[in-house]
Parts: sequence; structure tokens; C-alpha cells
Amino acid sequence: MLNIKENPWLLLITLLAVSITIAWVLLGMGEHWINPFNPSNEMDSRILWELRSPRLLTAFAVGGMLALAGAWFQVLLGNPLAEPYVLGVAGSAAVGAVSAMAWMPDTTWAVSLGAFIGAWVGIAIVLSFSHLGSVRLLLAGVVLAAFWAAILMLLIALLPERGVVRAYAWMMGDLSNSALPVWSLLLTWVLALVCGLVLSLALDKLLLGEKHAASLGVNVPRLRTFLLLLASAVTAIAVTAAGTIGFVGLVVPHLMRLLFGSLHKSVLIASAFGGGVLLMLADTAARTVISPAELPVGVLTAMIGVPVFLWLLLKRNT
Repeated sequence: MLNIKENPWLLLITLLAVSITIAWVLLGMGEHWINPFNPSNEMDSRILWELRSPRLLTAFAVGGMLALAGAWFQVLLGNPLAEPYVLGVAGSAAVGAVSAMAWMPDTTWAVSLGAFIGAWVGIAIVLSFSHLGSVRLLLAGVVLAAFWAAILMLLIALLPERGVVRAYAWMMGDLSNSALPVWSLLLTWVLALVCGLVLSLALDKLLLGEKHAASLGVNVPRLRTFLLLLASAVTAIAVTAAGTIGFVGLVVPHLMRLLFGSLHKSVLIASAFGGGVLLMLADTAARTVISPAELPVGVLTAMIGVPVFLWLLLKRNT
């Protein structure tokens, strides 16, 4: 009998089928139910394929990328609490986005460009501490996150009232106004997963410790640098597309390890799909719970992520 945990292809096909099924059900949900197989009129058809499906696919790609980046940061830093936002990348991206709102308030693409530039500025600063080891790198990330938060508060205090509302909406996650094409996000998701699978064996060795990994033939410094750049790039693209959405990168990899074991080939496949499904569910809830108004999706991921993470902590302790 085939074991899904030990067969990556079977795991991938199974999770792909489950994700498509869930996405198909979520596609019909909204202010009113629309049957994806048979929309009742032209307007419903346009709502399905021009509004809901791009947003759903964006949520899937962004969620998957955040979960993959979280899994990489956790093994890279040897710390289960590591994720993109702990290292201050989200904070620097938010500073870039809000700066763009202040200087070019009527230019939509400027926010995405500002977020992307801000993310890479944060990444470059974090990278300058990478030679100090994982613990100091994590501490530097935490301090930088606090610094970016202070800059952010200063910028928001200087924004006009309309800009403050827009800034808070972006900072709490917004999947409705992504300036990046859906196909580019899905392509990034696929490339990130492929890169993760190629590195999975080296990551399994790195999980045993740097000295052990080096004795098994892994070029640890080169792997650490490449992994940090890869995780940071994926995070920058996800933040640029959807704003700051926390806890996906923290919770999903832990949950997938509990379900599918610790081998990275399985963990990364499961995280890529699990993060995507989680963010699709959260975004669907955000746009339907108080419809026609919307909740910030970042608030929902925090409400889901905090209790799940506490449950994981208790489960590990017992």
C-alpha cells in the first residue's frame, strides 16, 4: 500500500486535487452564491471569472509562498519561531508602501513598487548580519522589525486622513488590489516549490546541525546564503502582492510537519499547498462574513494562527 508521507508525487497529486476541490467550492461563495458549473446570468459569470477567481488564485499563490518562506527561515535559523515577518522584511516593505502613499497618493502601482523596494532594503540590511550566525541574525531581525514599526508610525502620523485609511488597509492585508498579474504569482509559486524540492535533501542534513551537514558534504555557507536570498525574494513578492499578512509562514510549516513528518520533500510540498488553502479560506471568510463589507484578511489569519500556534506549543510539550 502506498504511503502518502513517503511518496512526494502521490502527496503532490493528492494535495493538488484537494486544493482544486476547495477552490471550486470557495469560488461560488460571496455576497450571493453562484454555481461555478452553471452561472445563472452574464453578470454572475463575470463576477466568477473576472473578480473571484483572480483573487482566489492570488490568495493561493501568496499563502503558499509565505508558508514556503517560513519553512525555509525556520531551518535556516534553526528556530521554530522564525518567519518572514520576524526578520523585519514585512516592516520594511510596509515603510516602502506607506512612503509611496505619501509621495504619490494617486498612483496605484507606486504602492507595489514602494513595497518591493522596501522589502529588498530590509533584506539587504538583514543580509549584512548573516555572517554573525543564525541567533544574532534572528535578533537583528527582531530589532529591525521594531525600528521599521517606529518609522511606520511616524509616516502614518504625517499622512492625510484618506491616506491613513489606505495605509491601514494595506498593512492588514489586501488581496483585492494586487498590481501583480496572477500568472506571475502562480509561476513564482511553482518555481519556489521546485527550488525547495531541489534543496530538500540538503535541508534535511542542515536540520541535523551545521557541522553534521558539512561532514555530509553540504556547502553550508553557500546553502545559507542562497536560501536566505530565495526566502527573502519570495517574501518580497508575496508582500508586494498582498500587503502584510502574518502567521501563515509561522503556523503552516509546523502543522505540516505534524501531519507529514519532518522530511523537507514532504514538508515543502504540503506547506506550499497548505499555505495556499489557508489563505484562500481566510480571504473567502474576510469577504463574506460581514458582506457586502470586508474584513482585513491579516486580522483573520492572526485569529486563526494564534490559537493554532498555541495548540501546537501545548501538543509538543505533552
